[in-house]
Amino acid sequence: MNSRNNLQLAQQWQLAERQRYLTELESLGDRLRIDVDRLREEIDRSGGDALPTNSKVDPLYIRPLLDRRDKLMRSITEIDAQIAEARAAVIAAQQEAKLVEGALAHRGFRFEERMTRRARRPS
Repeated sequence: MNSRNNLQLAQQWQLAERQRYLTELESLGDRLRIDVDRLREEIDRSGGDALPTNSKVDPLYIRPLLDRRDKLMRSITEIDAQIAEARAAVIAAQQEAKLVEGALAHRGFRFEERMTRRARRPS
């Protein structure tokens, strides 16, 4: 295997890893959103966001739910920022892979084929 093939394989591996990372981040974000929805339902069943003053519901029960929901919301915000960065990285890796593939394809043509291709280009 020559160095050109190694470069192409490295580009493909890098692209696959970035796509895998993006998929995992998106999955994590989805799971966190589901958890937030479950917490909201539980908080609503317990009397809502406001801590009750004259209620049978124990405020010590609601406060941890509210704290956990807020923490999950901050995590979702951070994950969304990481997803945007990962998408940009995937796009960049795709472009690099296309450039490498194009360069390798061009180098693979015989001299006569390259000259023919150049002659067919519109000026």
